[in-house]
Amino acid sequence: MASTEHREVPAARRPALTGDGVAALSAQVGEGPALFARRRAAAARYATAADPDRVSHLWRFTDPAHLLPETLAAPRAAAAPPSPHAEHAAARVLMLAGMRPLITAGLKALAAGLVVKPLAEAEEELEALEAREPAEGADPGSGLFQALNGAAWNTGLYVGVPPGAILDEPVHVLIDAAGGGTLPRLVVDVGRGAQAVVVEEHTGGDAGSRVVSSSELHAADGARLRHVLVQTWGEGVCGHLTARARAGRDADVLTVFASFGGERSKVELTCDLAGEGARSEMIGVVMGAGRQRFDHHTRHRHLAGRTWSNIDFKAVADAAARSSYTGLIRIEQDARGSEAYQENRNLLLSDRSRADSIPELEILNQDVSCSHGATVAPVDPEQVFYLQSRGLDPDEALRLVVRGFLEKTFGRLPGDLRERLEDLVGARLAALQGRAS
Repeated sequence: MASTEHREVPAARRPALTGDGVAALSAQVGEGPALFARRRAAAARYATAADPDRVSHLWRFTDPAHLLPETLAAPRAAAAPPSPHAEHAAARVLMLAGMRPLITAGLKALAAGLVVKPLAEAEEELEALEAREPAEGADPGSGLFQALNGAAWNTGLYVGVPPGAILDEPVHVLIDAAGGGTLPRLVVDVGRGAQAVVVEEHTGGDAGSRVVSSSELHAADGARLRHVLVQTWGEGVCGHLTARARAGRDADVLTVFASFGGERSKVELTCDLAGEGARSEMIGVVMGAGRQRFDHHTRHRHLAGRTWSNIDFKAVADAAARSSYTGLIRIEQDARGSEAYQENRNLLLSDRSRADSIPELEILNQDVSCSHGATVAPVDPEQVFYLQSRGLDPDEALRLVVRGFLEKTFGRLPGDLRERLEDLVGARLAALQGRAS
């Protein structure tokens, strides 16, 4: 469970951000005066933001200095990697630091009213969104990274789905970590009664790459939003990913997250259930090997009555990998009749692998149903032995045990999303060849 070893509290190594630097970043993305003013306000918050508190659970397992880029200078446009691989999509988007997003949208989705445009060109849409939903404050402990992204984002995208529109295919956003510092910013606005799937995939990069990403997700009353956050970075990449969702009355938000690549990553996922009857579910899978470090934090905040939330998070760690999880459920005083559940299970494939789990509950009224559970355990040798007695070799037996561990979680996914994650898990399981012999 949670580590109790003593930890120093180092000061975060902050990249310098000057007024000229802010202006250069603004000019590079081509934003207008209103967005530039927001960027400058974020820069002021960044200058005064406190270092993340290493004593708190949120930052107990990760030194923020490992996640910060060395410089925030406006990057040069890089050569474009292959476009998103999704065969069927309402829109495909490629995002690279210092470049205008490359957008291809289907005629059917455009006819339904889908809006996909560079964030720098979405001033009117953002103003309308803020008028409808005042911005929430940043999570404690992540203020530094939120302010950094707001001040120095170097590629941005707006996705808008009008009220009542139903997208039959996903919006697929591929964010490549090529270059020293990638700071993508994504805003998704799903209107009243609309339905959409947004796949946000972080990939690429190398040992010098750092990513600080921020996604804002808004599901209006009665909306249905599926957000898929997949991280398959190259070896040596470090980064901080944030996704903050807000669910209106009777809205339904599903967040699917999967972390496989990179050297060190911290992912913060939050959802405010702001309208009565809102629902939010988070389903996550992590597979680590080598000396990878994964740190995930989830937060559900029930602000209105009869809201429902659930978290199902599974982690598999091999070799000297480590997975850390902290999860908070907060049910406010006015959120009567709410239900909330949280489950974190960890499977260790090596005596050198490690997992930490800290689930937390803050319940401010008694008219609720709320529970949580967490386990950390090695592979049961009796299970492997039984499968071998049925004719499987040791590697096949180990892979089958891991698949069985993840099966319940996969069973909660829609068919197309399940297939994608199973492919990623399959590639990781193939690397277990020779591990069980």
